[in-house]
Amino acid sequence: MGESKEHDKLKETFIFILLFALIVLRFFPIGEDNTFIKSVGYIGVLFALVDLYLDADRRYGKIDKFNILRGICYLLIVPLAVILVLLLTGTIPINATWSDVFTLLALLISLPEELYLTWIGKYVK
Repeated sequence: MGESKEHDKLKETFIFILLFALIVLRFFPIGEDNTFIKSVGYIGVLFALVDLYLDADRRYGKIDKFNILRGICYLLIVPLAVILVLLLTGTIPINATWSDVFTLLALLISLPEELYLTWIGKYVK
């Protein structure tokens, strides 16, 4: 139990530092049309998905049926990474609407995390 709480504190500290750095970075005069700034919402979605996966793996990773979800997550890594590269290179343009959608999607994934973990638990048990 102690190691799990220590891991949670470390994770929360990392997330705090990362988000604070992104907020500070946003105020630098790098322009409104910067692809990295526009991609931050999508990067937030990826962080939320990884966080949900890690918490689910920690809770249900020893259950055999979780391996199906683990495989699906591994398959999703490639297309999500390709989309990130396309967003960062500007091949896929992001307007203000999509930026807002990515931000809200990151919140939708991260805030009700216990609900998703409960659903995953019902599936694997």
